[in-house]
Amino acid sequence: MKKQMFEINSFNELENIIKSNKGILLIDFTSPACGPCLMLTPVLEKLVDENICSVASINILENRELAREFKISVTPTIAIAKDNKIIESFLGYQPFESWVEIIEKINASHNK
Repeated sequence: MKKQMFEINSFNELENIIKSNKGILLIDFTSPACGPCLMLTPVLEKLVDENICSVASINILENRELAREFKISVTPTIAIAKDNKIIESFLGYQPFESWVEIIEKINASHNK
């Protein structure tokens, strides 16, 4: 199944995507004024383009309730969802190769 990039604007939207997603979903809590967030966007797009994972992007300035619900205080924050639940989160910029490695480790540990 082709991986996708989603723009999230509500908790229900995010919940539906987490529940319906097959495989790993990166949930990107971002801000347009954040330098590391701007650097991370093309990395996340490449992960989707190479069919490695899907990405749900949440602008915390436009979705303050979601940011509060997930206790986001730093951007970028990436939460990782697999099998209908959030299993891990990372703060700050990570290069493409690091995300590939993180995703491979998660897939290996969850496929045992």
